[in-house]
Amino acid sequence: MRRPRLVPLLAVGLALVLARVPDAGAWGAQGHQYIAQNYSQHLPPGLDGLRNWDSVVYAHVNDPDIRRPSTPGEGPRHFMDIDAYPEFFSGTLSHDKATLEAQYGATTVSNRGVLPWAVGEVTDYISRLFQQADWDSSALMIADLCHYVGDGHQPLHCTQNYDGQFTGNNGIHSRYETTMLNMFLGDIHTTPHLVSFYASPVDAMFDVIGASWQDVDDVLNGDNVAKAASGGSTSSPLYYQTLWQETQPFTEERIQEASRATASFVYTAWVDAGQPTVPGSTAVPPIAVGAPRLELSPNPFRAALSMRYEAAGPATIEVFDARGARVARLDGAPGAGSLSWRPGAGASRASAGIYFVSLSALGGRVMRRACFLR
Repeated sequence: MRRPRLVPLLAVGLALVLARVPDAGAWGAQGHQYIAQNYSQHLPPGLDGLRNWDSVVYAHVNDPDIRRPSTPGEGPRHFMDIDAYPEFFSGTLSHDKATLEAQYGATTVSNRGVLPWAVGEVTDYISRLFQQADWDSSALMIADLCHYVGDGHQPLHCTQNYDGQFTGNNGIHSRYETTMLNMFLGDIHTTPHLVSFYASPVDAMFDVIGASWQDVDDVLNGDNVAKAASGGSTSSPLYYQTLWQETQPFTEERIQEASRATASFVYTAWVDAGQPTVPGSTAVPPIAVGAPRLELSPNPFRAALSMRYEAAGPATIEVFDARGARVARLDGAPGAGSLSWRPGAGASRASAGIYFVSLSALGGRVMRRACFLR
């Protein structure tokens, strides 16, 4: 949930502010519980003993929403209005909190949300608890992590237009994340996937928020289509059936990726802690240290996309457009490295839009989504 706060109207030239009213936690209580229930299936051998604490994570995943009204500073940890920063659209937004506070002021940064840094803090704290073999406390912190990561995967937690108040979609926040999701949560199925190691959890969370923001317009468009289909009603079964049909593909993706990303942050904390023995875990296989890793920044981007990778052998990075056509291929040396893709370079200029970056190497394949802005 978000605490009330003030946000300016979007580019209408009015000296007017709207009080931000409280809304439900991203995905509602049931959505967060679904993510908590499924995150541990992605944990690799060596860390999968944490499944013994699944009931603790499930029981406490909504604690951040419960303490939000009475805990100063808790509200901004649940969201980030990333589109409030002009630098986001130019691909130059700093990920350093102190830098943004120096530029905009600490109050403004807090009002726009501090979700990426909250995830970074919690991941670091979990790592320290792992070092101390304090598994009970770790489970409670993983519950917090699961909640915050879930928040970051909800598109309307990543925009100033969080309740459709600027586009005539008032009330869409709770209709989408709570009422609709509770009705159709049983249609979502999550399967195990490889986790990722995040060299910078804060940067990784900025990437998550950037990816979620790309679906904001789709949520709002889905609301418009559903209202048209139901004759303007936002409470009829037809409205919610249509809203689900319009938003199901990316909603399922965000929910599923939230569970995998939570496991990836936990995995990152474990690796940073020195991979301590977790009671009840199976043996650590080579994949735990040999899986390829890929990070993109900035995302969205304009001039160039930096692709940082780690691979046990030669790395092949391919870029595909939204239709699945390959538009670029780059080869990297074994180990850690960085390659750059400039869509505007060469004889053929790529169009602005969504692209998929694939890293293939020993240990598997990793794919990330990037947004190219002109």
